[in-house]
Amino acid sequence: MDGPSPVPRDSNRRELSVSDDAIALNEEQLDHLAQYFNEEVTFSRHIGAKVEEVEPGRSVIAIDVKDIHLNGAGTLHGGVYASLIDNAMGLSVLALVGVRTATIEMNVHFLGAVSEGRITCRSEVVHRTRRTATAEAKVHDSEGSLVAMGTGAFRVFERKGNAIV
Repeated sequence: MDGPSPVPRDSNRRELSVSDDAIALNEEQLDHLAQYFNEEVTFSRHIGAKVEEVEPGRSVIAIDVKDIHLNGAGTLHGGVYASLIDNAMGLSVLALVGVRTATIEMNVHFLGAVSEGRITCRSEVVHRTRRTATAEAKVHDSEGSLVAMGTGAFRVFERKGNAIV
């Protein structure tokens, strides 16, 4: 192919495959992380979010919709969708990288109204480098309809230690 030669890559910068799980959490750590999330994270407990599955780069979190989750129009408040999406994406990133992370950007699309039943959010890490990760999440209602989706960018902190902050 003709044209300019590719820009040289910084040899200190290495893009990591999403499946490169050399530092991903092991099964025992994943179980501890899910238990911590379900029992200790106060806001998640407040909204009733429960981890159903977690593995490196993926997570599933669900909420049984209650009156407290509804807005003035009687449908699920957008903040509940956003919190669920943020938590699911953050959990999938944390399970993959094994060190502390923080959301640095998030985008949510509200696609459908829910007023009862269970909503389930499935998240997956779609890209990562040494310092950042990008994830996407989709929320389905109990009928299987897509009701919200989002993407997020996460800062990956390089210091080793307890990933649960």
